[in-house]
Amino acid sequence: MIDSFFGVHPSLLRSGLWARMKPGEKDLYLYLMEESERCCTRVITATDPQVTRSVGTASRTLCNARKRLQEYGLIQYQSGHGNKYTYTICNPKTRQPYPGDPRVPMHVSRRARVSQNGPQPLAASPPPKQVQKPSLGTAKPSRQQEVALENYGLPGVF
Repeated sequence: MIDSFFGVHPSLLRSGLWARMKPGEKDLYLYLMEESERCCTRVITATDPQVTRSVGTASRTLCNARKRLQEYGLIQYQSGHGNKYTYTICNPKTRQPYPGDPRVPMHVSRRARVSQNGPQPLAASPPPKQVQKPSLGTAKPSRQQEVALENYGLPGVF
């Protein structure tokens, strides 16, 4: 694990949206994700000067980035008094704010294997069969020993 890090939703990268985003949009989004992690909430209130000090972008760039991130469904924002903005981080898949209290951490369960019968937990593979080692005088292992060796790797590959 990496100490003190924050993440970006994998679907943002897999969908290709990250590659299409402009640098100012990425800067604002990363700032919001870092603040979300630091403050333990999905709702962040910040002024443009606060963001500019951290990110180093112009106010006009932040204005455009805010609008674009909302169009992408990554955030929702509302303007407040004194040039303050309240940002709500959204789920990139649904383009809606995450459900529940924004101050309560979300716990996402690990992905389960999906089959025709629905999701099922991953099963542990059986332990490999014990194989007798050939003695020094034996030139070639028997067919039974060769088959047993295939259980250690991908059949037919190793």
